[in-house]
Order: sequence, then structure tokens, then C-alpha cells
Amino acid sequence: MELADKLNYPSSGYKLKAITAFKIFIYHRDHALGDSEAVIPKIIRENKHVINFPKTNNKCVFHCIAWHTFQSPKKDPRRIQAQVKEAFKRYCSFKGVKYSLSLFRSFKPIDLLQLDEVEDCFQLGINVYKMDVVSGNVECIRRSDKGYETMDILSFENHALYIKNIDMLQAKYQCPKCEMVFVSAERVKNHKKNQCELVNIESFPAEPTIYKPAQNAIRSLLTKYSIKNADQYIDHFIVYDCEAILNSTATQHGENTVFTNEHIPVSVSVADSLTEEVRCFVNDDPMMLLTDMFKYIGDVSVKIQQYNVNKYKLLLQKIINAHGLTGMEIPGVNLGKKYNMTDVMNWIKEGKYGSFFDFHNILGLESKGLITGN
Repeated sequence: MELADKLNYPSSGYKLKAITAFKIFIYHRDHALGDSEAVIPKIIRENKHVINFPKTNNKCVFHCIAWHTFQSPKKDPRRIQAQVKEAFKRYCSFKGVKYSLSLFRSFKPIDLLQLDEVEDCFQLGINVYKMDVVSGNVECIRRSDKGYETMDILSFENHALYIKNIDMLQAKYQCPKCEMVFVSAERVKNHKKNQCELVNIESFPAEPTIYKPAQNAIRSLLTKYSIKNADQYIDHFIVYDCEAILNSTATQHGENTVFTNEHIPVSVSVADSLTEEVRCFVNDDPMMLLTDMFKYIGDVSVKIQQYNVNKYKLLLQKIINAHGLTGMEIPGVNLGKKYNMTDVMNWIKEGKYGSFFDFHNILGLESKGLITGN
């Protein structure tokens, strides 16, 4: 409480007078690297992609650094003590600690949290992995976020082992050209020898090259007649779903074919996006079922056709004025004359047609195709 009286508090009417209770949480961390007495299992000890340095005396991390930085084609894991001492001296200098032989011999293991300063000391990124000795799976437990050259370490029982090739340790054999990954060195060797001649470059054309979609006729007509207030999409559709039963039969079809079963329609559901209604038809007689289905589809089709004619009314009127209609296309008019929208509007005013849709509906298929540009 003597310390509490000396502390500077913000401007407040409250002051600390007593701490009545407190709780201390102790977390056990076992993330130090440097246990020379660890017993390395056979799956790691005999792995040719991992180096286990003998007699590291809590300095296995410095052995890994010395091995990684020592540039010699004849370097031997059992004969790098001089390089280990040089690495340790460099670390002591970085920390501002005077090197001595007794300090070298009594050095404590390095915690994972200390690897950040080790990286800065040696300008070397350090990735740490662990291996499940049962499954052989390798998992990264620390990945360096520094921009230095990286070194990979395998941690087992707080002992650090040098990883020569992490991809091979993880059974990932990658082709250096096309970057394909294989499960064995033999497979990637065969791939490089027989198949991988060039680097694979994925490219996608901006426009279709083989498939040529049909041109949208409505869009072309809208553009041709400078119509801006309508799009080229058909807004409404009719969909249906038929259900059938499988009936056994033994019908001879030709000399070598026998039909063993046949599908018999029993129900159909019809829905459309204009009315948003769903109608279900059920009938034991397939012909009556189809009759009811198509009669209903015909009724809904008229409503959708009326919607489409109203949507593209301006386009249809411009086409009629541009091309004209003859008596062959309009029932009950003079055959020797061409008619345009002025004539059509006069007929509607006279009561001959109730609307433009009624007029459009009496045209033959050829005329409707002309008007829609088909």
C-alpha cells in the first residue's frame, strides 16, 4: 500500500486504499528447444530429410543455424563444433553478453518466444514443425513473418532437428516447372522425364473460341431501332415436372429387342413465373392427363404472350412501320395494299380490334416472325 500512495492517479475522486484479494494464474509452457537427452524415434532418426546432430548440449538450435549457414560441400554433422561456437559468439555479441567457455557449456535451451531475436541476430527466418510419430503427419507450429532467408526446424521432445527439405518430409514432391505435387520422388522423376516439357500457363480467352452462342435477335432489333427503355431478356417462363410409374411389360420390338418395362405418366405439376401459380394434374388416363396439362399451358401462354407484346410494343410498332403488312398477312383487308401503324390504330379506334395485342394475335405465324425479327 505504500506503493499505492506514491502512484499518480488521473483526476478522480477515487483513490486506491486497499487490495482485498487477487488471483495468480500460472501457465506451464514447454516450448524450449535444446534438450540433448531426448530419445528420437526411428521414424525421424532414419528419415533422410532430417539431420539429428549428436551431443548438442542444449545448443541444437545453434547446430541447425551453423549447418544452414556453413557453406562447404564436405560439411559433416558430426564435425561442426567450430561453426556452432562462432554462431554462439555472434548471438552473445547481439545480446551484449561477453562470451566465455563456461557460458557456452552451461547455456540454457532457447524458448520459441526468443526465436524472434535469434532471427534478427542471424538475419534468418526460422520455421518450426512437429511430427506425429504414429501417422507421420507434419504440422507447422511456428512460421516466421520476417523477410529473411528461411530455415526449417523439426521439434521433437524439445529437441531441434534440421530439416533439409520440408516438402519431402511432408511427402510433397513438387515439379519445379509446372508446380504439380506428387506423392513420391519416383513419380515426379517420371513426370519431369516424360511429360513436363514446358511450364504450364493457365489462360482463359476473353471471348468464346469454340462455343459460339446464338446471337440474341431481340437485342439486335432494340439496337437497330434505337430503343432504350427495354431489355433483351424474356422475363417469364413455364416449367413442368412429370411423375410416372414403371409398369412391367413384355413387348416384342423387332426381332432382337424386348421392352420389359414402360413409363406411364400419372401426374404433372406446372408452374409459371408470371402468375406464380402452381397447378397439379392427376389422371389415370395418360392422354387425358396430357390434354389437361397442355390446355392449361396454352391458357398461361396467352398471358405471357400478352406481357411480351406489351413489353416490346414500341419495337413491334417500329418494325411494322419499317416493313409494312400486306393483305396476305391481315385477314379481311385489301390484298393489293401495304399497311402500317396508322392503319392499325384506326382499326383499333373503329372497334375492329380491342387492343394492339388483339391485332397482333390475329396475324399469321409468318407475320409474327417478321415482326419479332425471326
